[in-house]
Amino acid sequence: MTSRTELGPALEEAVGQLAKTLGGKRPHLLMVFFTGDHSHHADGLRAGLVERLQPDVLMGCAASGVIAGRNESQHQPGLVIWGAHWPGVELTPFALRPVHGQSTPALEGWPDPVDVGRDAGFLVLADPYSAHSEVLLPEFARRFPQQVLVGGLASSTTSTHEGRLLTTESVVPEGLVGVAVGGSVQVETVVSQGCRPVGHHFVITDSNQHMIHRLGGKPALEQLQATLGEADEKAQQLMAQGALHIGRVVDERKSSFGPGDFLVRNLLGVDSAARSIAISDHVRPGQTIQFMVRDPAAAHADLETLLEPQRNRPTPLGALMFTCNGRGSRFFGRPNHDVDSLHTAVGPVPTAGFFAAGEIGPVGGQPFLHGLTASIALFRERSGS
Repeated sequence: MTSRTELGPALEEAVGQLAKTLGGKRPHLLMVFFTGDHSHHADGLRAGLVERLQPDVLMGCAASGVIAGRNESQHQPGLVIWGAHWPGVELTPFALRPVHGQSTPALEGWPDPVDVGRDAGFLVLADPYSAHSEVLLPEFARRFPQQVLVGGLASSTTSTHEGRLLTTESVVPEGLVGVAVGGSVQVETVVSQGCRPVGHHFVITDSNQHMIHRLGGKPALEQLQATLGEADEKAQQLMAQGALHIGRVVDERKSSFGPGDFLVRNLLGVDSAARSIAISDHVRPGQTIQFMVRDPAAAHADLETLLEPQRNRPTPLGALMFTCNGRGSRFFGRPNHDVDSLHTAVGPVPTAGFFAAGEIGPVGGQPFLHGLTASIALFRERSGS
């Protein structure tokens, strides 16, 4: 990673660091993340990387902050490049474009599932204004059931057509760019939504779209108030301060639930007259929910718990981290929290990433768009390769 503000020196420094790390080997996959100081030179950055490193596949985007090694850099210029030389890897790059001129959002440019293979995992970098997550996620799940999708939304743009998504061939202004990773390398994920449960879980017994009317046969607002009254003092303070969220169980076949089983969504408000609550998700009767609170301590504990199974495994080949631009030092009160937790659990893994405007990662085997989340891709050698 380099903090130089001029593109030429910054590029030379970053390329030199990576070339040394790779021992002169050409990268099969090259990722680049850069702050707004370099975004107007995205064409030159892309061309320089392709000329100097000759990657098979290049992907990148602009961000409000970048991550490299054990360092999270926010509120200052930053450029980080991450390269992987993986013999036997199979990479299928693609770019999805929004379809213009029709009444409903749509994306075109999907890769063929036959070309990708059933074992591949997907990395994506998306423009927050035109990637149409409401279309992307269900369509991906339909085309590639049970396959991993992980990535983030570019976070230094302020309007449409400013995505500056880098590929090997060009700079893409909208939609998203991605690559399917298969062959000798498999993609695993850790998705930490940073909440802890409060009280008991409830089954929705009456709802309409985003409105929950009854939980366990009682008015939803009454159940919320009862949970608040039974919570510990810290949780009561957080709930009173607006740090209350709703966790919805994704895999309804389960009878007991732990970290990673809930999709966390916001509480939008309450309807006192109807004694109902509104959340940022469409729900239906029969689903299970639990009230959640989020604070730095809960976020730390959640990430540590989800990383725990990685501790006794070999160090991964590499890692990419897509963490919310609402986390970092502003949220945790110190720099490098998320990447420190990762390295403490898995060892000195080559790491890069950025602070995103939305994080993409699976919960219960299904892809979702998250907020205030750390979504991590871990690359490991596929068994039998």
